[in-house]
Amino acid sequence: MSTMKSQHRPPSFKLNPAAVRERAKGIPSCQEIPGQGEFVISFLVMMPRNDVNGNHHDVSQQQQVSTPARVNVFVDSGTIGTCRVMNGTVRQSFRKNVNSLDVLERLLRHPEGPMEINESLIGLTDDDDEEENHPERRTTDDMIAQRLSSPTTIQKELELADVGLAILQGEREKLEKHLRQLGQDDSTTTLSQSKSTTSPMSTRSGYGDSRHPQHEDTDGRGRDESSVASSTSESSIHGCEFHFKLPVDVMKQVDQCLRDIAKMDKIVKNVATNGRGTVFLYGNGGVAYTPSIPKALYQKLRQLRSSSYASRPSFVALGTRDRYYVAFNDGTADWKGPHALDKILKKCLASDKLPRSVAFGSTYDTFFVVFHDGSWQYQGRGIPETLEEKLASRDDRADLVSLNLGPSGEWFLKAENGRMWWSGITQDLDSVLSKILKEGYLHSMDFGENGSYFVTYENE
Repeated sequence: MSTMKSQHRPPSFKLNPAAVRERAKGIPSCQEIPGQGEFVISFLVMMPRNDVNGNHHDVSQQQQVSTPARVNVFVDSGTIGTCRVMNGTVRQSFRKNVNSLDVLERLLRHPEGPMEINESLIGLTDDDDEEENHPERRTTDDMIAQRLSSPTTIQKELELADVGLAILQGEREKLEKHLRQLGQDDSTTTLSQSKSTTSPMSTRSGYGDSRHPQHEDTDGRGRDESSVASSTSESSIHGCEFHFKLPVDVMKQVDQCLRDIAKMDKIVKNVATNGRGTVFLYGNGGVAYTPSIPKALYQKLRQLRSSSYASRPSFVALGTRDRYYVAFNDGTADWKGPHALDKILKKCLASDKLPRSVAFGSTYDTFFVVFHDGSWQYQGRGIPETLEEKLASRDDRADLVSLNLGPSGEWFLKAENGRMWWSGITQDLDSVLSKILKEGYLHSMDFGENGSYFVTYENE
């Protein structure tokens, strides 16, 4: 008998929008730019100049307070973007994973990036400054507040920031065109089938940083390993590492993928495996894969060599029996799975809101979908009882980031607060995780046939 659960709640945010706006109100030099959407709050910040030694002084002339910055707060991801112009050149910097309002306030009071802006590009005048007629000195915050109260001044600052963003976009397009002309096709890596047996090999690659200090193991029982021949390997770069166990005839293919990605100095963003085949998503739309992935997916990925960024994958999941799911940057998706999954994914496509993750279980009809807002739904005879128990113990909360299932009852669950749970794993993998958790931070794990797995983590 199949089972199904689902639950929905409003989208969650790493930074509470109301709290962000409340903090900004207490900063005289900061004013919100309306109409940026649900997930982005933009502010215009006027910064006082510093002297050559970096010391800040109160000033009595308004022309000395003429350094604007546009700060974009992405409340869903906690990313803070700061845009400035210096000597006619746009500079934009980003601070990721900000979840502290104190840090946010500091970045709004003192935006990161270049401190000087070309006065001729700004084009602001101080002809209407009446403060010169007053003998008393005013504080910098008072003058900034007055400057931001002028609609004309605000409009000029917004136009400046928009011009800067346009320049950045133009420079990016020029660079992309130049790379295409050089013929540097580093977006798709395919490997021919290899039947040779290899020894464990050391590899190096990158992975996006996401620290999660809390981990929890559910159901400490370890599953016995299969007797299939396999090999383990590790890879690392800048402290971010992989540990994986795969059949020996697949190890060389995976190792070559990781070496190629490392040579291109790209960051791995998503890894999916079913034991026989593995797919890596890296860089700005790049994909590398071994030949034994599901045939339909293999043909789909082969067509990406000359495609645009919009047509490239943003997420991929693999299952046994040729099941797969792949989402693309243009909002489309492709998959093979049970009929019940077809209905769910077609509804997602119709609403233009693709799932956060899709996982395939031990039977063909078993799947688990995490939707865009953290709610979820599953179905199938192969859903592990320990997973159902964990979901129930959390009151079926709709706060999931991802969930992976394995062909032998394994599962790995990650929530929005950084907590992770897992069960049904082999004794070998349990020992590996114990060592990882003593020394660093676990990011994710995926499972394949015959006790194979792929773990991503970070050392302290």
